Amino acid sequence: MTITIEIKCPHCHTTNISRNGKKGNGKQNYRCGRCGRQFIGDYQMTYPGCLSGVVAMVKIMPVRGIGIPDISTVLKMSITKVLNVHKSGNYAVRPKQTHYDCLEIDEFWTYGGKKKNKVGCIYAYHRESGEIVA
Repeated sequence: MTITIEIKCPHCHTTNISRNGKKGNGKQNYRCGRCGRQFIGDYQMTYPGCLSGVVAMVKIMPVRGIGIPDISTVLKMSITKVLNVHKSGNYAVRPKQTHYDCLEIDEFWTYGGKKKNKVGCIYAYHRESGEIVA
C-alpha cells in the first residue's frame, strides 16, 4: 500500500516543489521551484497555529459568534496567535446586493489587547441568502 501526500507551496500554492535536505530537528525541508521559498510540510508541523488552513478558520469563527478563548481551545492554539491573526487582517465585508428586504442585526463586544480597549462590532444577517452584511 502506498500513501501519497500532495504538498503545495504555502506562498504561491504551486505543486512544483523538490526536497531540499533536512532541518536540524530531522524534519524534511522542501523548496518551491517557482518562488524559491523553503518550508516543511503541514504533516510535520508540531504547532497547530502554523497549519495552512487555520488562518481562514480563525477569521470566520468570530462572525459566527465564537469568542477568542473558544477559538483558541477548538483549534488548539494560543490566544496570542488568534489575536495576532485578527490584528494583522484588514477586513472589509462587501454586500452582494444593494438592497435587502429584511435583515437581522446583532452586536457583540470584545477587548482589543487590554481591558481598556473595548471594541463593539455590529453585523447584519440576511436569513434568506445566509449572507453576513457589515
